[in-house]
Amino acid sequence: MMRSMYSAISALKAHQTKMDVIGNNIANVNTIAFKGSRVQFEEVFSQTIKGASAAEGGKGGSNPMQVGLGIDVSSIDSFQTVGAIERTDILTDIMIYGEGFFMVSDDPSCNNRYYTRAGNLSVDEDGNLLSSGGFKVLGHSVKDGTMGPNALLNDELEGLVISKATTFPAKCTGQKGNGSDPDLKSTSRDVKFEGNINSETGLDAKVSAKDTDGDGTFDEFRISKSSIVARETTFTVYDEMGGEHTIKMSVNRKMKAGVSEDGDDYVISAEDANPADFFEPSEWSVELDVVGDVGETLGSEKFDLSFDENGVPDVDMENTTLVGPFPNGADTFNFNLSFKDEKGNPTITQAASESSLSVEEVGGYKQGELEDFGISDNGDIIGVFTNGQKSIMGKMALAKFKNPEGLEKVSSNMYKETSNSGIAMIGFPGSNGFGATIAGALEMSNVDLGREFTNMIQTQRGFQANSRTINTADQMLEELINLKR
Repeated sequence: MMRSMYSAISALKAHQTKMDVIGNNIANVNTIAFKGSRVQFEEVFSQTIKGASAAEGGKGGSNPMQVGLGIDVSSIDSFQTVGAIERTDILTDIMIYGEGFFMVSDDPSCNNRYYTRAGNLSVDEDGNLLSSGGFKVLGHSVKDGTMGPNALLNDELEGLVISKATTFPAKCTGQKGNGSDPDLKSTSRDVKFEGNINSETGLDAKVSAKDTDGDGTFDEFRISKSSIVARETTFTVYDEMGGEHTIKMSVNRKMKAGVSEDGDDYVISAEDANPADFFEPSEWSVELDVVGDVGETLGSEKFDLSFDENGVPDVDMENTTLVGPFPNGADTFNFNLSFKDEKGNPTITQAASESSLSVEEVGGYKQGELEDFGISDNGDIIGVFTNGQKSIMGKMALAKFKNPEGLEKVSSNMYKETSNSGIAMIGFPGSNGFGATIAGALEMSNVDLGREFTNMIQTQRGFQANSRTINTADQMLEELINLKR
């Protein structure tokens, strides 16, 4: 009789533990990345009243006679299934869609590591990327001086930093140098053009006449330079320090040899001449002027541009040395003008339509400051800078374990390694079995309320039934005591 009471007591304790776990699951139904748990029971041991016997003679064998002595909690298991996605659109909210844990640390050397699925991260005043408990999120930072398309990552794990003080270094348009050294000449397509040159430019130019000696007869005839300008446009280039310089480009009809210049005019030989007789067919003179701070011309370069019978430019790039001086003491640099794409297809034409030649793209840029950032599905932290450039600023690292259920829960949604979890295997999101990172989203708790309420009812009934066992055993003991009366 006493055995039944102690068996029931052990059951009450076990069901109380199960109810504690259920209560914790329900309490954390809205906790980010919380993993629910379950309780499993086991029979403790049994008292053998009579052992088993084998068949003998004409009698059959008998089974052992045993009385159980209660139950115990055999395990409390954690469900490591991925919770549902909660969209937040917050840049620093990151969800791991698949296997893996963020690595965080409160140790300057990053040797003391914890693991978490909770991606509600934040950035402090120093740019440190932190978990909700203030722990630094670990990953690989960019090596000093490698910001940009050739960015390199450090090998060691360290706290990731997204600092507003981060800058993107300036890039010169073309190549620094005076153009006399071939090794200093740019070989890239630094300034790319697109559009059209009007083939009819200047055909209706007016010829003006002048009486230079005052004898009443016209003896000098002129065509205004402005009447044969097909296109004027400006664009900006950058020196090695990121200084911006305005270049004015003018595309004019190329005049034949022997035509002289006088100020803003070309001098020709006859009043009734056809202006086209003094033009080189399908050839243009391109002038580039360095414009100073108050609009003055600081330096100029000229080159010829010609088209074939199909209106296609017969030149791809012109290496143009701008001798300056540039404003603010900038050094001389040279750059290439490109009128065809990388496949050799023309990007400008000559046709009988309005001139629309303009700059499509300019290589080089000024120094940029961090304006915004985002985190890609492979863990790359991509910075967006005020000069229009982008660069990786770091890369998140994840850890996974052979037995993630073996991890031990600690505070702030974190886990730590145990002897049964296995050691952390480190990798990058979206590769080698690691889940991808989803920015602007969080992993919700994986607690199933329907299952928890069902388990609660089952646990309540188990507790209630074992309470009745104690009550009944007590009544039987009372009857036994009453026998002495």
